[in-house]
Amino acid sequence: MTNDLCIGVIGATGALGSEVLALLAESSLHVKQLVPIGTERSLGQEIEFRDLLAPVETDSVSLRGLDLVFLCAPEAASMKFAQEALRAEVACIDVSGALCESPDVELRVAVFGVPAASEPSPLLVAPPGACLPLALVLRPLEEAAGLRRVTGTVLEGASSGGRQGIESLYRETVALFNQEEPPDPTVFPRPVAFDCGPIAGDPDAEGPTDRETRTMDALRRLLLGDAGVALTHVQVPTFIGFGASVALETERLLDPTLAEAVLGKAAGVERWDDPIDGLTLRAAAGREEVLVGRVRQDPSCQNGLLLWITADVLRVAAANAVRLAVGRFGQHH
Repeated sequence: MTNDLCIGVIGATGALGSEVLALLAESSLHVKQLVPIGTERSLGQEIEFRDLLAPVETDSVSLRGLDLVFLCAPEAASMKFAQEALRAEVACIDVSGALCESPDVELRVAVFGVPAASEPSPLLVAPPGACLPLALVLRPLEEAAGLRRVTGTVLEGASSGGRQGIESLYRETVALFNQEEPPDPTVFPRPVAFDCGPIAGDPDAEGPTDRETRTMDALRRLLLGDAGVALTHVQVPTFIGFGASVALETERLLDPTLAEAVLGKAAGVERWDDPIDGLTLRAAAGREEVLVGRVRQDPSCQNGLLLWITADVLRVAAANAVRLAVGRFGQHH
């Protein structure tokens, strides 16, 4: 059997799709054909991939004949292509979050184990957004000492709205520097330049936003026990990046020194040993690993720890998706 793959990327010209393509090009997968798929706005563009130059197709293209599809578009479009991929018997990796809330699918993190090629399910669903970097840090600590409770404040940059979110912040910033009225927001519910919003997402009747509920539910599924999880998402005026101030309580004593040793060995995590004031959202930009530091005792509870996490969420999500693909197809196709 050949190792050459025909791969489609839905949302190829978006922020997430671009990261997947960049890391796919660096991977060990042998790609015979690349089919980048975008909206009508991307028609006429071409994607450079290794020694290939692939024209961007529109959402009317057929998936038949492909071996694998990455779903990186907004959720509605990704859901449509997921259904089409299943009908065409094409394996797909959902990076968009479109399928993450389905109780019938397991959330996949490559460093926690990749399913074998013989596994019957053609669909791999990656945890969306803030959930993945949080899980990469918290699960090793849970394995070391158990977890009773996790609370945290999640800071989300404009990249949480994809390429359009980044462009929206850019236009608002330019307008304010020119002492002009910022354009009406189209991605976020309010202007985000030079401001912090107390909420990211749409709140439900009980108070949490849809984004908070999704992150908490997905994180509970990735943790091994039944720890309580409570998170607040806040919008911050950075172009890219994710940060989280996290408080956790372990079941068994885990002092900061031991916690740092655990995190220093954790796959997908880089312990920050440089001066702590450098552990910023900008420091994480372009990195495939989650950065963690400022690990210290929480004086408010027994077995409590406080820590700071930062990550380039799009890059981390793309790296996870490509690792899943390599684990599934790299040696078995």
